[in-house]
Amino acid sequence: MGTLIYFIKETFRGFLQAKLMTFVSIITIAITLFFLGCIIVGGLSVRRWLDNTSKKANVIVYLEDELYEDSIKCDSLILGINLFEEVDSVYMVGKDEAWEEFEKNYGPEMLDAVNENPLPARLDITLNRKLIYADAVGTLKSKLQRFEGIEGVNYSYELLSVLKRFNKIFIWGASIIVVVLLFALHFMIANTVKLTIYARKDLIVNMQYVGATDFFIKTPFVLEGILQGMIGGILAILSLSILKLFLYRFSLYWGEWYFFPAIFSVGVLFGWIGSTSAVRRFLM
Repeated sequence: MGTLIYFIKETFRGFLQAKLMTFVSIITIAITLFFLGCIIVGGLSVRRWLDNTSKKANVIVYLEDELYEDSIKCDSLILGINLFEEVDSVYMVGKDEAWEEFEKNYGPEMLDAVNENPLPARLDITLNRKLIYADAVGTLKSKLQRFEGIEGVNYSYELLSVLKRFNKIFIWGASIIVVVLLFALHFMIANTVKLTIYARKDLIVNMQYVGATDFFIKTPFVLEGILQGMIGGILAILSLSILKLFLYRFSLYWGEWYFFPAIFSVGVLFGWIGSTSAVRRFLM
């Protein structure tokens, strides 16, 4: 018990000894973890947008009334489209269902002037997610236009391509930023602990002379780095929580319940890594 109390006292003593560097180190940790959290939220949100977009009808095929009224030809068309490797599923939207959708989205007033249903039946086609971004998907429109009885094809592949390109750029850019921030995080923690070691160099030498073990000497310095990581992690979580409150109107995805504990854990982990690195190099 006495050893534990000694470790705690020495940890806080070292923590307060280099006040400026400790403060700078904690702020660096907090900022790094804050930006890391923002990047993770951005990546998760982009991924969710991509998933939601890809699940919607990527291609809409409008059918001529003649074809729609011939159930055999209509079934044959659906079967033929389902055979394409680019296609994941085909859903038939009949004229009555199209009318109901129009009324729901735009109100019944716009259709009051017509005596009969002017809306065509259509096929909502969802693309195969494995091929949705491949160049070969661009040929699907021309394949569909070869079928008789198709009035038109509405193609939303361009939107998916833009989202995919944005996702790639975001991942590469975020990866570079994260590496730079984590390097800065490690550097600041290690250097703060080094200053504490220098300030207590004479005490460390005396402890070595009287036979203190390496574990006994090093532990307070390692705990100091972990404490910095913990405080920085708490500040980052508070900042992210405030940001979440401000951005509640936006459809951002903040991950599962363990998102904030994970951010805190990263701070503790790098606090331990940085302090251990400093101790290993200067207390051999």
